[in-house]
Amino acid sequence: MIQADQRPQKRLGLGIFTVILATVALAIQAMFVKLASPDLSTNFICFSRTAVNFILLIGWILISPKTEKGKELYQTKRFGHHLIRSLAGVAAIYCFYYSITLLTLATGTLIYYSFPLFVPLISRVWLKITILKRLWWGLSVAFLGLLIVLHPGKELFDPLVLIPLLGAIVAAIAVIAMRILNYTEPWERITLYYFAIGVIVATIVLLLFPDPNAVYTPRSLTYAVLAGVFGAIFQVALTFSAKFAPMRLISPFIYLSFIFGAVIQYIIWGQAVKMGEVIGFILIVAGTILLVFLYPKDDLQFHLKKEKKS
Repeated sequence: MIQADQRPQKRLGLGIFTVILATVALAIQAMFVKLASPDLSTNFICFSRTAVNFILLIGWILISPKTEKGKELYQTKRFGHHLIRSLAGVAAIYCFYYSITLLTLATGTLIYYSFPLFVPLISRVWLKITILKRLWWGLSVAFLGLLIVLHPGKELFDPLVLIPLLGAIVAAIAVIAMRILNYTEPWERITLYYFAIGVIVATIVLLLFPDPNAVYTPRSLTYAVLAGVFGAIFQVALTFSAKFAPMRLISPFIYLSFIFGAVIQYIIWGQAVKMGEVIGFILIVAGTILLVFLYPKDDLQFHLKKEKKS
C-alpha cells in the first residue's frame, strides 16, 4: 500500500504527449546503440549512456533556478525505493542494449517494451495488489502476442531472445518503483539517484569486463554519446509521463517504439519486419488496450497519511 502526502495530479493529455516523446527518443537511442555496437562493447555504451545522463542532469540542476540545490536535492526517506528503481533500471538498460545488438532493432525493442504486461503481475507480488479476474482477458491476449514474437518452439529457449524478456521484467520493477516515488519525490531527485547509481554500476562493470577489441573512433564515440543524449530524453520523458498518468493508461502508446524502430530498421539496414512479429505486435497492443478498459480506477492503492495529533 502506498502512503503519500499528496497524490500526483492526473494530466492524461500531457502524460500521453510525454510518453510518445519518450518512444521517439527510445527508437533514436536504439539506432545509435546499434550503429556503435560494431566498434564498441555494450558495457562501454552503457557506461557512456549513464555518464552522459549524469552530466546533463548536473548541468540542468546548476542552471535551473527552481531546482533544489545541495543536500536538499538528495535527502529522501525512500532510499530503498530509489535503490530498487535504479538497479532495476540499469539492469534493464543492459538487457535492452545487448538485445538490440544481437537481434534486429524492431524485435529487441518489441520484446523489451512488453514490460507493461508484467506490471500487474509484479504489483501483485510486491504491493499485494489483487489482479481482478477480468484483467486476465487482456493479459492473455497480450501474452499470446508476446509468445508469437518469441517464436514458440526451440527458439523460445534461445538465450538471445530471453535477454530482452528479462529486461522487460526488471523494467516493470523499475516502473513500479518509479510510480511509487512519484507520489512523494520531485522528478529531479528520482532522476539524480537513478543516473548517479547507474554511472557507478556501469563504471564497475566496465572496469571488471573491459573489451580489448573495442575501436574508439570519433564516429563510434559520437554514436555512443548521442545514445546517451537520447537516453536522457527518454528517461526524463518517461518519468514525467508516469507522474502525469498511471502506466495502465499510457502503456499502449509505448508500443509506438516498435513502429518507429521498424521504420529506422528498414531505412538504415534494409531489414523488413517479419509477419509473425507484426501479428504479435497487434495482439500485444490489443491486449494492453483491453487492460486499460478493464483496469480498476486506481492503478495503485492510495491513502493519505493521517495528520499527527499535536
